[in-house]
Amino acid sequence: MRPERKARNKIVKKKKGNNTLIIGAAAVILLAAIAFVAFNGGSSSDKEDSAIKFPDYVYTDALALSAYTYVTKNPEILEQIPCFCGCGGHSGHRFLRDCFIHDDWTYDEHARYCDVCIGLAMKTQNHLESGKTLKETRALIDKEFGIKYADGRTNTPPVSDDYKPILTGKLEASPAPAPVDAKTTPQTDLSSLSLPDNFKSLSDGLKFIPAGISWAYFTNVKQGTGIEQGFMPGQDFYGTVIIGMLNLEYSDGSFVELHDIGKSLANVKSNAGNNIDNILSTRPFIYSTKDRTNGVMALLKEPGNANAYNSYKSLLEKVDDENAGFAKINTIAPSFADVSYIGLIKSGSDVTGEIAFNIKDKAVVPLETYNNLKNSSSGRGFRSYDILMQNNTLIIRMTSNMESVISEATKNYGIEI
Repeated sequence: MRPERKARNKIVKKKKGNNTLIIGAAAVILLAAIAFVAFNGGSSSDKEDSAIKFPDYVYTDALALSAYTYVTKNPEILEQIPCFCGCGGHSGHRFLRDCFIHDDWTYDEHARYCDVCIGLAMKTQNHLESGKTLKETRALIDKEFGIKYADGRTNTPPVSDDYKPILTGKLEASPAPAPVDAKTTPQTDLSSLSLPDNFKSLSDGLKFIPAGISWAYFTNVKQGTGIEQGFMPGQDFYGTVIIGMLNLEYSDGSFVELHDIGKSLANVKSNAGNNIDNILSTRPFIYSTKDRTNGVMALLKEPGNANAYNSYKSLLEKVDDENAGFAKINTIAPSFADVSYIGLIKSGSDVTGEIAFNIKDKAVVPLETYNNLKNSSSGRGFRSYDILMQNNTLIIRMTSNMESVISEATKNYGIEI
């Protein structure tokens, strides 16, 4: 997910002109039309889908739709989770729910353009559905988001057993599950699921996308860094888990997402609604507006034509995005570069962060600063730290825990996750 940004004359990461990881995440988004609820088919689901009408701005992004739906079903939960995007100062928000829904049950467009808000909502859902209590979830979010966004935190009181909610779920709520032993909690079995050979990495996905993108990220749950799912729509979007996803945006604010569920499934159902094009006859699935899905369909049928990958080929050929659980490329970069990249690869119990820049001005690359970071890395908890210059590409590889890698990438290298 990403911090607030300017786009379409509004505050706008994920999907994020930039996505900020955390999911990740993803994960950008809008609120609209009929709320889709947990996929269980039949007339009951249809009634829930028609129970709430979202503003049209929600339907242009799968993660936004998923997040707005979750908040609609569980506002009392999000009243006990802080937001870290800075909205408490300029908008007077009290907690995360304010970013989505007002006290009178009218919706707020704020979260649609804020990846931090979307990422926080999806992270809350993921923690609770994995068996965490609300207090445990709050502690994890305070720790995780506080690393980068501490100054933007709303003044939200701690979780309380005696909390009296302002709003309760407008749809049938999805309460937090009772705490369970993580060792015995049933998890989605991914062993029988696999991505197709032509959709296993950021490079693969960009070959299906017409040129002109501002940023793109790819997540692959099978790589198991632990953050991938936070950048994807929930299981209720198709009624089954998404294990691979490409999300991207063009300079005009339009987006494309490609989703893969790890297997061919003829009877899969989309809960995207009718205001957006969601093509399920291809693999991967395509989710966007009609004009954009037509462009993707053309490349799926005749790969090799002008595509987004060609614009970033020289950099992507030098990194290991094939093994990354999360990989992102972005036209937002430090002043010496015109493209930035980050990939997160599982490395034992830690992760290896791979950062790369396409250099436009070698004279202003702050190599001394970066080498100082390398020289102090072992004392800061990094197992390895390497800096390599290859022609017009600067590559930094570091291995440590996830929090340290993300903090290093965002604070010291200006990476937008």
